[in-house]
Amino acid sequence: MPSAVEPVEHEPGLGRDLLVAALYAGVVVALPLLGLQSSGLLSGRDGWGLPVSLTLLLVSCASLLWRRRRPAVTLAVAGPLSLAELLGGGNIGAYLLLFEALFDPVMHGSARLARLTTGLAITTGSLGMLAALVAGVPGPQVLLLAMLIVLVLATPLLWGWEVRHHREARFAAERLAGLEQELAAVRTSRAVEAERRTIAHDLHDVVAGHLSAVSLHTGLAASLEDAAERESSLRTAGDSARAALRDLRSMIGVLSSEEAGALPQATLDWPSLSARLRGRDPQARVEVEPALSDPAQVEPSAQAALLRIGAEAVTNAVRHGRAPMTMTARREEDAAVLTLTNERSDDAAPRTGVGRGALAHRAAAVGGTASAGPLPDDTSRWQVEARLPLCARGEHPFAPDLEEPPT
Repeated sequence: MPSAVEPVEHEPGLGRDLLVAALYAGVVVALPLLGLQSSGLLSGRDGWGLPVSLTLLLVSCASLLWRRRRPAVTLAVAGPLSLAELLGGGNIGAYLLLFEALFDPVMHGSARLARLTTGLAITTGSLGMLAALVAGVPGPQVLLLAMLIVLVLATPLLWGWEVRHHREARFAAERLAGLEQELAAVRTSRAVEAERRTIAHDLHDVVAGHLSAVSLHTGLAASLEDAAERESSLRTAGDSARAALRDLRSMIGVLSSEEAGALPQATLDWPSLSARLRGRDPQARVEVEPALSDPAQVEPSAQAALLRIGAEAVTNAVRHGRAPMTMTARREEDAAVLTLTNERSDDAAPRTGVGRGALAHRAAAVGGTASAGPLPDDTSRWQVEARLPLCARGEHPFAPDLEEPPT
């Protein structure tokens, strides 16, 4: 069966076809001059003369000018004329032109033209055999005619289809290679995008919390009159600044490292998150079940995701919320649940950032969910809630960053 892939022409145009047509014309004229002549299949030695043969075959040669650009022209002109010469004339060049008339449409034409050419050749050969049998041609001559039909008609068709299939297979392989390159480029782009988001989230989760504490405590120190309290607040701000610098250096070291799978050694744990929250609200209620830090009960990847979600929630609460604040992290059946609520600041306004998108990203990466928004029964309070499976599952989604609303 012919392939559905249409051939794409890459060969030269008219110049090469003109050369081929001229060569065939030279052969057609030279053969009779050299005495290489045969009898027509029907007319014997009394066929039409040389002028008629040359006229028919030279017109056939002229049709070869369109052999690759318009192979249907070659089929329609060279096919009947060369076949007529085989039956009524004696120029051996007719065999060559009939070969071209069948080969070119299969090789250079559309799939439809190739099938049509094959069907016409089979029909013509079958009609020739049927006519010989009806006319009572002797058996040896019928066998000879059958061999001639197979040789003259089947050879160009089989050769044309073989070359066509090889060419289409090459084109298909080239297209497949192009698609594979495009797919590799898309995968690379997505990998870079995922890495970019991961770095942004790590910076936000780890460093932004420390810097928020620095901003909070330096602002608080400026408003305190008591020297001891002011000194304590400035000391806390200094500790947070040093922690931010340490974590930032750790992350830069990972980015500069050629070691695969390297992770930053960040200052991020439940006690440090509790300290950040109580820095904003000294009376904040924090409850964290020790089981959440046990690898035997909660998978480490789920622990890390829950801790980073907690860091994001605490950072937003410290920056945009006010007391009273409550954070609980507990285990419920087959899930680890984090809940943080705080009062919304009166001057809170919508912000643009990675906060809310980071929550969804971290949770979805391990097969969980996270949400943030005002409480349904008390819009003055903001709540962040994350529910993660104890055994992490899922893949990193390529979800767009969302607006970070006021907490």
